[in-house]
This record gives sequence, structure tokens and C-alpha cells, in this order.
Amino acid sequence: MSRKRRFGISIPEDLARDLDRLAAITGTDRSSLVVGALREYIHDHLHYLEPHYCMGIMIISGRIDHGRLFKVIEKYRDIIHSYTHNHLGDTCLETIIVAGPSEKIACMHKELANDKCRVRYIPLKSELKKTSLS
Repeated sequence: MSRKRRFGISIPEDLARDLDRLAAITGTDRSSLVVGALREYIHDHLHYLEPHYCMGIMIISGRIDHGRLFKVIEKYRDIIHSYTHNHLGDTCLETIIVAGPSEKIACMHKELANDKCRVRYIPLKSELKKTSLS
């Protein structure tokens, strides 16, 4: 087991209440939930930390500016292997399967993200040396 490091963080009250409720429902402690969430978040964003080849799925939901989206898709077509547009009720859901240099995936992720839509990248495979996150 690796050494632990303690540090303080501040989170909004409603998020703290949700964390406490989730800990009680799952029968675990807040620290374990936060460690798991951070581990997952960092794993999903490794393409920002170290250059490597990776492949994964980019999921976009919310209020999507399709004109802007299609410009980004055209710009990154060399790393995009599949694009689908779906409707869940009145919500658009885009899925983009990508593979290529992590730097390009990171740039695409940044270009797609804005305050009106949520962009989530889920890596499926990375050619990266084993880390403590693996």
C-alpha cells in the first residue's frame, strides 16, 4: 500500500451532503469515494499529462452548437473513426470514437467543451507506461 498524503479541500455544502449520503448508501467513507473519483478523473485525462497514443469515446451532451461541432469534427477527422448523433427525449447525445496522439485528443476535447454542453472522454486503450493509476 502506498503512503498517503493528507490535505484540505473546500467543496460546496450541497456537494458535501451528496458525498455523505453516497458514503452512507455504499457503506464506505468519504475519503475512499474521493480517491476513487479522482483516480477515475485523472485516468480519463491522462491525455493531458503525457504524450501517448490512445483511443476512446468522446461523449457530448447538453446544448450542442451543431455548426461548431461539425467544424471540430472536420478539423479532427484524421483521429475520428466514428460519429453518431442520438436523441434521448429532447436531449441530443453525440458519441465520437477517436484514436490517435493524445495531444490531438486533448485539443479536440478543449475545443468541444463549453459552458452549455458536457464533454466526457472515456479512454479505452492507451499506449502509456504503467503508472500508479493503472
